[in-house]
Amino acid sequence: MKVLDFNIKKGTYKFEIADLNSDNHSHPVVEIIIALNGSFSLKTSNQKKENVVFAIIDSNIKHEIVSLNCTAKLLMIESHNKLLSAFLNQLGIQLVNGLFINKNDTQNSQLFKKIELFAASRDLKQIEDQRIQKCIKILENEDLEYDTMIASLTSKVFLSESRLSHLFKESIGISIKKYFVWSKLKKAIHLVLNEGINLTEASSQSGFFDQAHLSNAFKNILGINPSKVYNSRTLQF
Repeated sequence: MKVLDFNIKKGTYKFEIADLNSDNHSHPVVEIIIALNGSFSLKTSNQKKENVVFAIIDSNIKHEIVSLNCTAKLLMIESHNKLLSAFLNQLGIQLVNGLFINKNDTQNSQLFKKIELFAASRDLKQIEDQRIQKCIKILENEDLEYDTMIASLTSKVFLSESRLSHLFKESIGISIKKYFVWSKLKKAIHLVLNEGINLTEASSQSGFFDQAHLSNAFKNILGINPSKVYNSRTLQF
């Protein structure tokens, strides 16, 4: 997998991968996949699609992808407001059970580019509830301990643990603890790509218990082992 762009601030991540084969996983991002050649199959809990060349998968939808002699480009977008869904509607794209599938359409590359440009020009991470927005910033920018993380957040936004947990999942679609792991994973990948350090050092600096903990989080959220990810700076053990 080649990392073409990894922008934590914007919440946009772009990759290119040959022979994409992922385990069942889900992530707090909208994923757009286009086959540059070949095709892929896509499986969720209630459907399986074969010979797919373009797909949009909503955030937090568990899915598996199997490549069929395919090189694909992936765009992942953190979308915490309604701007992206409204834009997709303008393009005539409706997600059914969290998916939009195309098997053969010459306009797919144009759709991909339009979505990419839209994500680059808008703040799709901004959340209407400022208390949850504050929590997101804290999780992404402060070094919190896992055991005391929620208590730290509740003291800063003046909400009970149960109320904060409810509002957070309502806004983001996943629990605070899972988003906490996602934030650490983004930090670790960013460190490897931009600081030239290995995964062992990145694991420690981003707050994982050890390298195995980071590897498990990587596979659970992105569906593949971190050793498959590379660009001119290689992610490997």
